[in-house]
Amino acid sequence: MFKIDNNHEISIDGISVRDLAKEFGTPVYVYSKKKLQENINNLKTAVSTHFPNHRIQYAVKANTNPHILKIVQESGLGADCSSPIEALISKKMEFPKDRSTYTGNFESISDFKVAVDSGYILNLDDYHRLDDVLSIGKPEVLSFRVNPGIGRGGFEGIVTGGNDAKFGIPYEQVREAYKAAIDKGFTRFGIHMMTGSNILEPFYFAEITQKLLYIIEEYLLDLDIKFEFINIGGGLGIPYTDQEQPLDVNQTFKLVSDVFHNKVKELNIGEPALMIEPGRYIAGNIGALISEVTHVKSSYRNYLGIDAGMSTLIRPALYKAYHEILINGRQTGGDTAYRICGPICENSDIHPVDRYYNNPKAGDLAVIKNAGGYSFVMSSNYNNRIRPAEVLIDESGARLIRKADEPSDVFKNVVDFSL
Repeated sequence: MFKIDNNHEISIDGISVRDLAKEFGTPVYVYSKKKLQENINNLKTAVSTHFPNHRIQYAVKANTNPHILKIVQESGLGADCSSPIEALISKKMEFPKDRSTYTGNFESISDFKVAVDSGYILNLDDYHRLDDVLSIGKPEVLSFRVNPGIGRGGFEGIVTGGNDAKFGIPYEQVREAYKAAIDKGFTRFGIHMMTGSNILEPFYFAEITQKLLYIIEEYLLDLDIKFEFINIGGGLGIPYTDQEQPLDVNQTFKLVSDVFHNKVKELNIGEPALMIEPGRYIAGNIGALISEVTHVKSSYRNYLGIDAGMSTLIRPALYKAYHEILINGRQTGGDTAYRICGPICENSDIHPVDRYYNNPKAGDLAVIKNAGGYSFVMSSNYNNRIRPAEVLIDESGARLIRKADEPSDVFKNVVDFSL
Protein backbone atom coordinates (compact mmCIF):
# COMPACT_ATOMS: atom_id res chain seq x y z
CA MET A 1 0.00 0.00 0.00
CA PHE A 2 2.70 2.50 1.06
CA LYS A 3 5.87 2.98 -0.91
CA ILE A 4 8.68 5.34 0.05
CA ASP A 5 11.36 6.17 -2.53
CA ASN A 6 14.96 7.21 -1.98
CA ASN A 7 13.91 10.83 -1.55
CA HIS A 8 11.41 9.82 1.16
CA GLU A 9 8.52 10.66 -1.14
CA ILE A 10 5.46 8.61 -0.18
CA SER A 11 2.92 7.02 -2.50
CA ILE A 12 -0.23 5.02 -1.80
CA ASP A 13 -0.98 2.27 -4.32
CA GLY A 14 1.21 4.08 -6.83
CA ILE A 15 -0.29 7.57 -6.37
CA SER A 16 1.89 10.18 -4.67
CA VAL A 17 0.54 11.86 -1.57
CA ARG A 18 1.49 15.20 -3.15
CA ASP A 19 -0.88 14.50 -6.03
CA LEU A 20 -3.61 13.31 -3.66
CA ALA A 21 -3.29 16.45 -1.54
CA LYS A 22 -3.24 18.68 -4.59
CA GLU A 23 -6.38 17.11 -6.08
CA PHE A 24 -8.48 16.60 -2.96
CA GLY A 25 -7.05 19.05 -0.41
CA THR A 26 -6.08 18.37 3.18
CA PRO A 27 -6.89 16.85 5.49
CA VAL A 28 -8.22 13.90 3.50
CA TYR A 29 -8.85 10.23 4.26
CA VAL A 30 -7.47 7.90 1.56
CA TYR A 31 -8.42 4.20 1.34
CA SER A 32 -6.95 1.33 -0.64
CA LYS A 33 -9.36 -1.14 -2.25
CA LYS A 34 -6.45 -3.49 -2.88
CA LYS A 35 -5.50 -3.60 0.81
CA LEU A 36 -9.13 -4.04 1.85
CA GLN A 37 -9.54 -7.06 -0.42
CA GLU A 38 -6.20 -8.46 0.73
CA ASN A 39 -7.28 -8.27 4.39
CA ILE A 40 -10.61 -9.95 3.67
CA ASN A 41 -9.04 -12.74 1.62
CA ASN A 42 -6.35 -13.42 4.23
CA LEU A 43 -8.98 -13.73 6.93
CA LYS A 44 -11.34 -15.87 4.86
CA THR A 45 -8.52 -18.26 4.01
CA ALA A 46 -7.38 -18.60 7.62
CA VAL A 47 -10.85 -19.17 9.03
CA SER A 48 -12.07 -21.54 6.32
CA THR A 49 -8.92 -23.68 6.64
CA HIS A 50 -9.89 -24.62 10.18
CA PHE A 51 -13.66 -24.05 10.17
CA PRO A 52 -15.65 -25.31 7.17
CA ASN A 53 -18.74 -24.05 9.00
CA HIS A 54 -18.11 -20.39 9.75
CA ARG A 55 -19.55 -16.91 9.39
CA ILE A 56 -17.50 -13.73 9.15
CA GLN A 57 -19.33 -10.49 9.86
CA TYR A 58 -17.76 -7.09 9.25
CA ALA A 59 -18.17 -4.68 12.17
CA VAL A 60 -19.85 -1.90 10.21
CA LYS A 61 -19.03 0.74 12.83
CA ALA A 62 -15.34 0.61 11.82
CA ASN A 63 -15.97 2.31 8.46
CA THR A 64 -19.51 2.87 7.18
CA ASN A 65 -18.81 4.53 3.85
CA PRO A 66 -21.15 2.76 1.38
CA HIS A 67 -18.34 2.41 -1.17
CA ILE A 68 -16.31 0.47 1.41
CA LEU A 69 -19.36 -1.55 2.45
CA LYS A 70 -20.01 -2.51 -1.16
CA ILE A 71 -16.56 -4.09 -1.47
CA VAL A 72 -17.05 -5.95 1.82
CA GLN A 73 -20.53 -7.17 0.89
CA GLU A 74 -19.37 -8.38 -2.52
CA SER A 75 -16.72 -10.48 -0.78
CA GLY A 76 -19.47 -12.54 0.87
CA LEU A 77 -19.18 -11.25 4.43
CA GLY A 78 -22.14 -10.51 6.68
CA ALA A 79 -22.67 -7.34 8.70
CA ASP A 80 -22.31 -6.74 12.42
CA CYS A 81 -24.48 -3.73 13.28
CA SER A 82 -24.64 -1.79 16.53
CA SER A 83 -27.09 1.03 15.76
CA PRO A 84 -30.27 1.58 13.73
CA ILE A 85 -28.52 3.47 10.93
CA GLU A 86 -25.88 0.75 10.67
CA ALA A 87 -28.70 -1.76 10.25
CA LEU A 88 -30.43 0.43 7.66
CA ILE A 89 -27.30 0.98 5.57
CA SER A 90 -26.36 -2.72 5.80
CA LYS A 91 -29.82 -3.70 4.62
CA LYS A 92 -29.54 -1.14 1.82
CA MET A 93 -26.21 -2.69 0.79
CA GLU A 94 -27.89 -6.14 0.79
CA PHE A 95 -25.78 -7.88 3.40
CA PRO A 96 -27.21 -11.40 3.87
CA LYS A 97 -29.77 -11.63 6.67
CA ASP A 98 -28.77 -15.10 7.85
CA ARG A 99 -25.15 -13.99 8.33
CA SER A 100 -25.73 -10.55 9.84
CA THR A 101 -26.34 -9.52 13.42
CA TYR A 102 -27.66 -6.57 15.37
CA THR A 103 -25.87 -6.11 18.71
CA GLY A 104 -26.82 -3.00 20.65
CA ASN A 105 -26.73 -1.92 24.27
CA PHE A 106 -29.14 0.23 26.25
CA GLU A 107 -31.39 0.37 23.19
CA SER A 108 -34.52 2.48 22.89
CA ILE A 109 -37.76 0.87 21.73
CA SER A 110 -37.30 2.58 18.36
CA ASP A 111 -33.82 0.99 18.13
CA PHE A 112 -35.34 -2.43 18.69
CA LYS A 113 -37.94 -1.79 16.00
CA VAL A 114 -35.26 -1.17 13.37
CA ALA A 115 -33.30 -4.19 14.60
CA VAL A 116 -36.28 -6.53 14.42
CA ASP A 117 -37.51 -5.13 11.10
CA SER A 118 -34.06 -5.65 9.55
CA GLY A 119 -34.49 -9.40 9.81
CA TYR A 120 -30.96 -9.72 11.17
CA ILE A 121 -30.05 -12.03 14.05
CA LEU A 122 -30.73 -10.19 17.32
CA ASN A 123 -27.96 -10.35 19.90
CA LEU A 124 -29.32 -9.08 23.22
CA ASP A 125 -27.14 -7.33 25.78
CA ASP A 126 -29.65 -7.91 28.64
CA TYR A 127 -32.29 -10.63 28.79
CA HIS A 128 -34.57 -8.32 30.79
CA ARG A 129 -35.25 -6.60 27.44
CA LEU A 130 -37.06 -9.63 26.01
CA ASP A 131 -40.50 -8.15 26.62
CA ASP A 132 -39.44 -4.91 24.90
CA VAL A 133 -38.39 -6.91 21.86
CA LEU A 134 -41.55 -9.02 21.82
CA SER A 135 -43.69 -5.89 21.98
CA ILE A 136 -42.42 -5.22 18.44
CA GLY A 137 -41.98 -8.69 16.97
CA LYS A 138 -40.21 -12.00 17.39
CA PRO A 139 -36.82 -12.52 15.69
CA GLU A 140 -36.29 -15.95 14.21
CA VAL A 141 -32.87 -16.37 15.83
CA LEU A 142 -31.86 -15.00 19.23
CA SER A 143 -28.44 -14.69 20.80
CA PHE A 144 -27.26 -13.27 24.09
CA ARG A 145 -24.05 -11.35 24.69
CA VAL A 146 -22.24 -12.90 27.65
CA ASN A 147 -19.81 -10.98 29.84
CA PRO A 148 -17.31 -13.66 30.92
CA GLY A 149 -15.84 -11.58 33.72
CA ILE A 150 -12.58 -11.07 31.81
CA GLY A 151 -11.49 -8.59 29.16
CA ARG A 152 -8.52 -7.26 27.33
CA GLY A 153 -7.67 -4.58 24.77
CA GLY A 154 -4.85 -2.65 23.22
CA PHE A 155 -5.57 -0.01 25.90
CA GLU A 156 -8.12 0.45 28.66
CA GLY A 157 -10.73 2.33 26.64
CA ILE A 158 -11.34 -0.58 24.25
CA VAL A 159 -11.74 -3.36 26.82
CA THR A 160 -15.33 -4.62 26.53
CA GLY A 161 -15.46 -7.50 29.01
CA GLY A 162 -14.92 -7.84 32.75
CA ASN A 163 -16.29 -6.26 35.90
CA ASP A 164 -15.95 -2.67 34.66
CA ALA A 165 -17.52 -3.25 31.24
CA LYS A 166 -21.06 -2.07 30.56
CA PHE A 167 -21.60 -4.82 28.01
CA GLY A 168 -23.25 -8.20 28.24
CA ILE A 169 -24.98 -10.49 30.69
CA PRO A 170 -22.85 -11.61 33.65
CA TYR A 171 -22.00 -15.22 32.95
CA GLU A 172 -23.55 -16.28 36.25
CA GLN A 173 -26.94 -15.15 34.87
CA VAL A 174 -26.67 -16.83 31.47
CA ARG A 175 -28.92 -19.75 32.38
CA GLU A 176 -31.74 -17.41 33.44
CA ALA A 177 -31.36 -15.59 30.11
CA TYR A 178 -31.76 -18.66 27.90
CA LYS A 179 -34.43 -20.17 30.14
CA ALA A 180 -36.45 -16.94 29.89
CA ALA A 181 -36.13 -17.00 26.09
CA ILE A 182 -37.23 -20.63 25.89
CA ASP A 183 -40.22 -19.87 28.12
CA LYS A 184 -41.20 -17.10 25.67
CA GLY A 185 -41.17 -19.49 22.74
CA PHE A 186 -37.74 -18.97 21.17
CA THR A 187 -36.28 -22.13 19.66
CA ARG A 188 -33.26 -21.01 17.60
CA PHE A 189 -30.21 -19.73 19.42
CA GLY A 190 -26.66 -18.51 19.20
CA ILE A 191 -24.29 -17.24 21.89
CA HIS A 192 -21.88 -14.32 21.77
CA MET A 193 -18.92 -12.90 23.65
CA MET A 194 -16.76 -9.84 22.89
CA THR A 195 -14.10 -8.99 25.43
CA GLY A 196 -11.86 -6.36 23.88
CA SER A 197 -10.22 -4.90 20.81
CA ASN A 198 -6.89 -4.86 18.96
CA ILE A 199 -5.50 -8.13 20.32
CA LEU A 200 -2.31 -9.34 18.64
CA GLU A 201 -1.72 -12.62 20.53
CA PRO A 202 -3.24 -15.71 18.82
CA PHE A 203 -3.60 -17.67 22.06
CA TYR A 204 -6.01 -15.12 23.49
CA PHE A 205 -8.75 -16.05 21.05
CA ALA A 206 -8.42 -19.72 21.98
CA GLU A 207 -8.58 -18.68 25.63
CA ILE A 208 -11.86 -16.78 25.23
CA THR A 209 -13.31 -19.60 23.11
CA GLN A 210 -12.48 -22.04 25.88
CA LYS A 211 -14.07 -19.70 28.42
CA LEU A 212 -17.31 -19.42 26.42
CA LEU A 213 -17.54 -23.19 25.96
CA TYR A 214 -16.96 -23.64 29.69
CA ILE A 215 -19.86 -21.26 30.38
CA ILE A 216 -22.08 -23.35 28.11
CA GLU A 217 -21.00 -26.52 29.87
CA GLU A 218 -21.43 -25.12 33.36
CA TYR A 219 -24.73 -23.27 32.93
CA LEU A 220 -26.64 -24.35 29.81
CA LEU A 221 -26.29 -28.07 29.12
CA ASP A 222 -29.49 -29.08 30.91
CA LEU A 223 -31.49 -26.75 28.63
CA ASP A 224 -30.53 -28.98 25.67
CA ILE A 225 -29.93 -26.04 23.31
CA LYS A 226 -28.53 -26.83 19.87
CA PHE A 227 -26.64 -23.66 19.04
CA GLU A 228 -26.60 -22.42 15.46
CA PHE A 229 -23.44 -20.40 16.05
CA ILE A 230 -20.89 -19.53 18.68
CA ASN A 231 -19.71 -15.95 18.20
CA ILE A 232 -16.33 -15.17 19.78
CA GLY A 233 -16.57 -11.51 18.74
CA GLY A 234 -13.96 -9.41 17.03
CA GLY A 235 -10.82 -7.96 18.56
CA LEU A 236 -8.43 -9.11 15.83
CA GLY A 237 -5.69 -6.52 15.97
CA ILE A 238 -3.33 -4.67 13.67
CA PRO A 239 0.13 -3.28 14.55
CA TYR A 240 0.18 0.44 15.24
CA THR A 241 3.91 0.58 16.01
CA ASP A 242 7.03 -0.87 14.41
CA GLN A 243 7.64 -2.91 17.55
CA GLU A 244 4.37 -4.83 17.20
CA GLN A 245 4.07 -7.93 15.05
CA PRO A 246 1.01 -8.56 12.84
CA LEU A 247 -1.51 -11.03 14.16
CA ASP A 248 -0.96 -14.50 12.67
CA VAL A 249 -4.56 -15.26 11.73
CA ASN A 250 -3.84 -18.79 10.56
CA GLN A 251 -2.24 -19.65 13.89
CA THR A 252 -5.08 -17.85 15.67
CA PHE A 253 -7.79 -20.00 14.14
CA LYS A 254 -5.76 -23.18 14.41
CA LEU A 255 -5.59 -22.61 18.16
CA VAL A 256 -9.30 -21.76 18.29
CA SER A 257 -10.02 -24.93 16.30
CA ASP A 258 -8.01 -27.05 18.74
CA VAL A 259 -10.31 -25.86 21.51
CA PHE A 260 -13.58 -25.65 19.59
CA HIS A 261 -14.24 -28.83 17.65
CA ASN A 262 -13.64 -31.51 20.26
CA LYS A 263 -15.40 -29.60 23.01
CA VAL A 264 -18.48 -28.86 20.88
CA LYS A 265 -18.74 -32.56 20.04
CA GLU A 266 -18.29 -33.54 23.67
CA LEU A 267 -21.00 -31.15 24.83
CA ASN A 268 -23.46 -32.34 22.15
CA ILE A 269 -24.71 -28.81 21.46
CA GLY A 270 -25.33 -29.27 17.75
CA GLU A 271 -23.06 -28.25 14.91
CA PRO A 272 -22.64 -24.51 15.52
CA ALA A 273 -20.79 -22.30 13.09
CA LEU A 274 -17.88 -20.31 14.40
CA MET A 275 -18.84 -16.66 14.03
CA ILE A 276 -16.48 -13.67 14.24
CA GLU A 277 -17.09 -9.95 13.78
CA PRO A 278 -13.83 -8.15 12.92
CA GLY A 279 -13.76 -4.46 12.06
CA ARG A 280 -10.28 -3.13 12.70
CA TYR A 281 -8.52 -6.12 11.11
CA ILE A 282 -10.47 -5.55 7.90
CA ALA A 283 -10.52 -1.76 7.69
CA GLY A 284 -7.95 -0.33 10.09
CA ASN A 285 -4.87 -0.42 7.90
CA ILE A 286 -6.57 0.23 4.55
CA GLY A 287 -6.43 3.98 5.01
CA ALA A 288 -4.24 6.97 5.69
CA LEU A 289 -5.07 10.49 6.76
CA ILE A 290 -3.09 13.03 4.75
CA SER A 291 -2.61 16.34 6.53
CA GLU A 292 -0.56 19.48 5.95
CA VAL A 293 1.96 20.84 8.43
CA THR A 294 0.70 24.30 9.35
CA HIS A 295 3.37 25.50 11.78
CA VAL A 296 6.42 24.35 13.72
CA LYS A 297 6.56 25.97 17.15
CA SER A 298 9.33 26.12 19.73
CA SER A 299 7.91 26.46 23.26
CA TYR A 300 8.56 24.47 26.44
CA ARG A 301 8.82 21.66 23.92
CA ASN A 302 8.76 21.57 20.12
CA TYR A 303 5.35 21.28 18.51
CA LEU A 304 4.58 20.30 14.96
CA GLY A 305 1.10 21.51 14.07
CA ILE A 306 -1.03 19.86 11.37
CA ASP A 307 -4.45 20.66 9.94
CA ALA A 308 -5.97 17.33 11.14
CA GLY A 309 -6.94 17.62 14.79
CA MET A 310 -8.95 15.58 17.22
CA SER A 311 -12.14 16.42 15.35
CA THR A 312 -10.67 14.50 12.40
CA LEU A 313 -8.89 11.69 14.28
CA ILE A 314 -9.99 11.46 17.91
CA ARG A 315 -8.29 8.21 18.89
CA PRO A 316 -5.06 9.80 20.19
CA ALA A 317 -6.99 12.26 22.38
CA LEU A 318 -9.58 9.71 23.49
CA TYR A 319 -7.38 6.68 24.14
CA LYS A 320 -3.80 7.98 23.88
CA ALA A 321 -3.72 5.73 20.84
CA TYR A 322 -0.55 5.76 18.78
CA HIS A 323 -0.51 6.24 15.00
CA GLU A 324 2.70 6.24 13.03
CA ILE A 325 3.10 9.56 11.19
CA LEU A 326 5.40 10.02 8.22
CA ILE A 327 6.43 13.37 6.80
CA ASN A 328 6.52 13.30 3.01
CA GLY A 329 9.98 14.04 1.67
CA ARG A 330 11.56 14.06 5.14
CA GLN A 331 13.63 11.38 6.77
CA THR A 332 12.28 10.02 10.03
CA GLY A 333 14.81 10.27 12.82
CA GLY A 334 17.25 12.86 14.06
CA ASP A 335 17.96 14.62 17.32
CA THR A 336 14.99 16.97 17.55
CA ALA A 337 11.82 15.76 19.23
CA TYR A 338 8.38 17.07 18.26
CA ARG A 339 4.90 16.59 19.65
CA ILE A 340 2.40 16.53 16.80
CA CYS A 341 -0.79 18.42 17.48
CA GLY A 342 -3.86 19.70 15.70
CA PRO A 343 -5.67 23.08 15.66
CA ILE A 344 -8.44 22.18 18.13
CA CYS A 345 -8.73 24.32 21.24
CA GLU A 346 -8.08 21.46 23.66
CA ASN A 347 -4.75 20.49 25.18
CA SER A 348 -5.64 16.83 24.56
CA ASP A 349 -5.36 17.49 20.81
CA ILE A 350 -1.84 16.07 20.82
CA HIS A 351 -0.49 12.77 19.54
CA PRO A 352 1.25 10.81 22.29
CA VAL A 353 5.01 10.23 22.35
CA ASP A 354 7.76 12.39 20.90
CA ARG A 355 8.43 12.02 17.18
CA TYR A 356 11.72 12.72 15.44
CA TYR A 357 12.02 14.21 11.94
CA ASN A 358 14.67 15.87 9.83
CA ASN A 359 13.85 19.61 9.70
CA PRO A 360 10.06 19.55 9.08
CA LYS A 361 8.52 22.77 7.79
CA ALA A 362 5.12 24.34 7.21
CA GLY A 363 3.70 23.05 3.93
CA ASP A 364 5.07 19.53 4.38
CA LEU A 365 2.55 16.71 4.19
CA ALA A 366 2.02 14.41 7.17
CA VAL A 367 0.74 10.90 6.45
CA ILE A 368 -1.04 9.35 9.42
CA LYS A 369 -1.16 5.58 9.01
CA ASN A 370 -3.86 3.10 10.05
CA ALA A 371 -6.70 5.57 9.59
CA GLY A 372 -9.05 3.30 7.66
CA GLY A 373 -11.15 2.27 10.63
CA TYR A 374 -12.49 4.22 13.62
CA SER A 375 -11.37 7.46 12.01
CA PHE A 376 -13.93 9.24 9.84
CA VAL A 377 -16.73 7.44 11.71
CA MET A 378 -15.56 9.06 14.96
CA SER A 379 -15.02 12.53 13.48
CA SER A 380 -17.02 15.60 14.43
CA ASN A 381 -17.48 19.30 13.77
CA TYR A 382 -16.05 20.28 17.14
CA ASN A 383 -14.61 23.82 17.10
CA ASN A 384 -16.79 24.14 13.99
CA ARG A 385 -14.15 22.40 11.94
CA ILE A 386 -15.43 20.76 8.79
CA ARG A 387 -15.11 17.02 8.25
CA PRO A 388 -12.69 16.03 5.46
CA ALA A 389 -13.34 14.19 2.22
CA GLU A 390 -12.89 10.45 1.74
CA VAL A 391 -11.05 9.07 -1.30
CA LEU A 392 -10.83 5.48 -2.58
CA ILE A 393 -7.95 4.22 -4.70
CA ASP A 394 -9.12 1.37 -6.94
CA GLU A 395 -8.52 0.08 -10.46
CA SER A 396 -9.56 3.43 -11.95
CA GLY A 397 -7.22 5.51 -9.79
CA ALA A 398 -8.16 7.83 -6.94
CA ARG A 399 -11.80 8.87 -6.76
CA LEU A 400 -13.87 10.89 -4.35
CA ILE A 401 -16.33 8.77 -2.33
CA ARG A 402 -17.44 11.47 0.12
CA LYS A 403 -17.20 15.22 -0.28
CA ALA A 404 -15.70 17.35 2.46
CA ASP A 405 -18.15 19.42 4.46
CA GLU A 406 -18.84 22.98 3.41
CA PRO A 407 -18.83 25.57 6.21
CA SER A 408 -22.58 25.91 5.75
CA ASP A 409 -23.03 22.19 6.49
CA VAL A 410 -22.16 22.83 10.13
CA PHE A 411 -25.33 24.91 10.51
CA LYS A 412 -27.57 23.29 7.88
CA ASN A 413 -30.08 21.94 10.41
CA VAL A 414 -30.38 25.14 12.43
CA VAL A 415 -33.91 26.51 12.14
CA ASP A 416 -34.27 29.92 10.44
CA PHE A 417 -30.53 30.40 9.85
CA SER A 418 -28.10 30.10 6.99
CA LEU A 419 -24.41 30.91 6.87
